Amino acid sequence: MTPINALTAITTIGSSTSNSGNRQQFQQQPRQGQFLTATVLETTDDNRVYLEISGRKILVKSDSVTLSSGAKLKLEVLATTPELELRIVSKNPEMFFGKTLTLLSKNLDISGLYQSLQSGSSPLLAVLSRSSQDGLNSFLSMQQAQLTSTESGENLKQLLNRLGLNLESVLADNSKRQDVTHTLKAALQEIRGLLHAGSELAETTSKLLGTIELYQLSQLRLSNENLLIFPLPLPFLNHGYLLVDKDSNQGDKNELKPPSRFSLHLNLEPLGNIEISFLDTPEGLYIRFCCDTNEKSLFASSHQEELKQMISSTNILGLSFGEDAGNPAQELIQQLIPDGETMLDTKI
Repeated sequence: MTPINALTAITTIGSSTSNSGNRQQFQQQPRQGQFLTATVLETTDDNRVYLEISGRKILVKSDSVTLSSGAKLKLEVLATTPELELRIVSKNPEMFFGKTLTLLSKNLDISGLYQSLQSGSSPLLAVLSRSSQDGLNSFLSMQQAQLTSTESGENLKQLLNRLGLNLESVLADNSKRQDVTHTLKAALQEIRGLLHAGSELAETTSKLLGTIELYQLSQLRLSNENLLIFPLPLPFLNHGYLLVDKDSNQGDKNELKPPSRFSLHLNLEPLGNIEISFLDTPEGLYIRFCCDTNEKSLFASSHQEELKQMISSTNILGLSFGEDAGNPAQELIQQLIPDGETMLDTKI
């Protein structure tokens, strides 16, 4: 929600209405509260940006957000006098246009990268800024920790915070810049800037960044479907993320809490693809545990009593097993890309 000021006037703004599926254009003066769609044409060194709005090129100034050419913006008109003031309501996933977004075969495991940074006669790790070193050390330590204690949920939360999924949005807020300078993404960006393109270490760094950017894109796209996605950057998983239905977690505070729906999408050896769906009600929990083959499903079913004993915080009202679990990486990509379009590097 960033204010920007127009330095040139917009005399008329093209708007549209829908009539039986046909778009009809008309011209009107911009008004307070109106929402506009803009494309970033070019930027200058003094925080000035040329936008295209309804075919018109206007110059705006922004002191608190960095925009890239080609980005699509949704703007709200805050004021029309004495000058036009606009506010960025959202930036579309086109912020990732031109980037290669890749899901690695190992789920954000940085142990190999860390070893490479320490090797050689002049270790690159020592050249990095203190904040990047702290970010790498903290992330690796948290990633290698065993999630077996009662504090494992808090440890996983801290690990997610160290990823840097909100890096760009926080950097736009000067008061919070310190919060993201110690993250994995910030460290990877610094490493990439120090390396020559084409080297093995540069390729590994770019793929790690691509994985993080894929999850950032996922957050943007899935939020439109009232879904939250949380990557699970745990080294024993090839891929893993948690999907949460936002609608199921909302309700009037004076009413009974509605059932919560969430699901784990995992790929690990030797079990392969696993999807675990949860329906959490005030009375207890329903669980559906799916594998990718009937044999694996039968194996999981044979341990259902052990599973029930491990979940002691609530009643298990229902536990079922299936064999229709898909590959989590491929399913995520299918949710992000419309049919017939290619946007991501899907090589796993």
